[in-house]
Amino acid sequence: MTSPVVHSSLDAVSREGLAERAAAALRGYIVANRLAPGTRLPAGPVLAASLGVSDNVLRQAVASLVGLGMLRVAHGSGTYVADIADTEVFKQIAAWIGPETVSEHNYVEVRAIWERGIYELVLKRAQPADLDHLEELASAMVSADDPKEVAAYHQAFHEEMWHTTGNPFLVTLGTIMQRFFWEFAYRDGLDFGPPVGRFLSGHGSIVQLLRSGDPAVVEQIIELHLAPHLGDEEVPDYHSHHGHATEPKQRPREKRKTSQPPSGITSKRNIRQPKP
Repeated sequence: MTSPVVHSSLDAVSREGLAERAAAALRGYIVANRLAPGTRLPAGPVLAASLGVSDNVLRQAVASLVGLGMLRVAHGSGTYVADIADTEVFKQIAAWIGPETVSEHNYVEVRAIWERGIYELVLKRAQPADLDHLEELASAMVSADDPKEVAAYHQAFHEEMWHTTGNPFLVTLGTIMQRFFWEFAYRDGLDFGPPVGRFLSGHGSIVQLLRSGDPAVVEQIIELHLAPHLGDEEVPDYHSHHGHATEPKQRPREKRKTSQPPSGITSKRNIRQPKP
């Protein structure tokens, strides 16, 4: 369970528009410290004292952020950073789009537009150590037997990819976009995705293509990662690039469950740790 968090200090707010200013300070605190979903905020009295506001003003500020989907309150437990995928925002967007009207081709095409820019930046800016760590995460994804561990390594892989771009805004937006694409496709049962075998091994092949430094590989990476028509047998075993080819794991090509990927395994660029 995530420990209570006390990161960088919260500045007291001025007396005018206290609730709005307190909410803005809390929002800035969450974003600046990159607090993960499920992180418990300090107790109410501590937050109120840090902000220099009354308990009533703090409750108003928290309520406004709950309405925005940034916080959730568990009575008797505390206030937590919310998971955007569980907020009304995601549900409303999905409702407006209408999952039943989206074709697999259109879904993959939109994801490709988003991912293309990420791979282009990684090709320009990645250092060898960045690619080494991506490869470690990809290898761990293949080796893991627990589906929850696989999903957690998958999340960590993409978080590291976003960090490698060197663009903090993209890191924040990447978290939102990936969760949206994931939740839209899987929670709503559309099941737009590659065969399980390629889902596991394809990320290692992506790293090998990125090591080439050749911008021409971007389309190949996108096809490898997204194109649903490719079969498992068409995916190269990336272990063979290191001189120790192995038999790929045989996993049934069954429909993936519609659960969201868990947190718990993160990239080396973790958020700042709580201070005592």
